[in-house]
Amino acid sequence: MARDEDDIIFQKLRQNVQRNFPREDDKNNYSMNNYKNENYSNKDSLIILETQRNIEKITDLSSKIDDAELTPALKEMISILEEMVNYSKANKEGEKKLEKINEYHLPTAVKMLNSYIDFCNFPVKNANMEKTAQEIENVIIKLNEALKSMLVEMNQNKLMDINSDIDVLKTMLEKDGL
Repeated sequence: MARDEDDIIFQKLRQNVQRNFPREDDKNNYSMNNYKNENYSNKDSLIILETQRNIEKITDLSSKIDDAELTPALKEMISILEEMVNYSKANKEGEKKLEKINEYHLPTAVKMLNSYIDFCNFPVKNANMEKTAQEIENVIIKLNEALKSMLVEMNQNKLMDINSDIDVLKTMLEKDGL
């Protein structure tokens, strides 16, 4: 399945290049019929697509975990990431944060969650495995706090822009005597 997702992302990249940089000798003109995946909008950037793919991976892994602390933390992570994606779709500057998150944070989280599942399903457990599983739970909770901060920061930038617009409009109205 991951290979199919990679193919979709690479196909999307090729289509974007063809659409934005057409060549006269290019016989494969961009067509919406070439891209038939309802999960992704044509407007979505590769960064947003990669984030959505990571959300799907975390959702899948979450369904395999039954833990009183980790399960709600993963649901919260998914929710935060979805908010970040929604923000980034409307505000391109949000993609910079998503790019950073996709480079290290999410792939590492996915790797840790896979290990957590392996540890939990291992027939014989030792103290090291249980300690590592607890550390994974703690780091996922800490990652959520970092993601929340990033989401607040994203919205802070928008808030500053709006406040600037308000100040300019007030000044112009005062200048016009209104």
